[in-house]
Amino acid sequence: MTTDTEMITARDISVLECLASYFLMNRRQIQALCYPKDHDGRITRRRLSAMCRDKYVKKLTMQVVNPRDGSLAPVYQLASRGRTFVAEHLKELRVMLKPLEVPQPQHLFHYLSVTDTHILLDQAIQVCDDVRLDGWFNEDEIVNYDEPDRSKQFKLETLVAESPRRTLCRPDAAFQLEYQQHRGVFYLEQDRDSYWHGQVAKRKTPGYVKLAEVNGHRKHFPETTIDRFTVLCVTPSNKRRDALREAFRGMEGKERWRFANYADFVDEPASFLRGPVWYPCDEGAEPVSLLK
Repeated sequence: MTTDTEMITARDISVLECLASYFLMNRRQIQALCYPKDHDGRITRRRLSAMCRDKYVKKLTMQVVNPRDGSLAPVYQLASRGRTFVAEHLKELRVMLKPLEVPQPQHLFHYLSVTDTHILLDQAIQVCDDVRLDGWFNEDEIVNYDEPDRSKQFKLETLVAESPRRTLCRPDAAFQLEYQQHRGVFYLEQDRDSYWHGQVAKRKTPGYVKLAEVNGHRKHFPETTIDRFTVLCVTPSNKRRDALREAFRGMEGKERWRFANYADFVDEPASFLRGPVWYPCDEGAEPVSLLK
């Protein structure tokens, strides 16, 4: 009888581990991380097809066209069998709480953009020896994964006020960095230029204002040593970045926000942490780095 470990290769295992970390990935992302010498993508496609056939991985079809591929490109995520394999292989029960369904399949391209940013952050951490990533949560992950009572488990989405208006804070992701004996919390808002910039500012700021009032970031990251948090907004262009900065300029809580164009650190991942690429809202303000 063939065992699971005989059915998949070491490279296949790296693919499963990446899907456990990043939730959703396309072939291009998987190829870059796991099959970097597969220049035409043939090997990557073949191995992904095999893992889908053997039910380690699920394939989804994007409901919007990926402009980089020019067609409807498939998206991959762990299937139940793959999740169990990774949890046993890594001896991490947390993996068993990773989601297996996409709550909003019409937003697959958005999820992939979050994956791009997560990959860049991981690459930045690899070349910055004095910085440690203390945790990353996508919006659909269980945050307190060590809580055995499922009724007490929670995700990043937080009900921060019931009245006078019901207010939710819904980050796309959150992570904690450890640097110089401090642990700081960052929330990610991945912008794709899908909505008018003024609408984005009005929708996003109230939740973070209320989250700050209740120190909600300490619920997500109890080990943080800093009383404040920062919201990072990653945009697809300089024009969009500057439009959002202007829109947020008049909003309460603007001091927590930093804006950057994804292209500003894609060729040099370390600049995500050390480069002066993050712009405050204030007009004429110089860009700053995350690590001071």
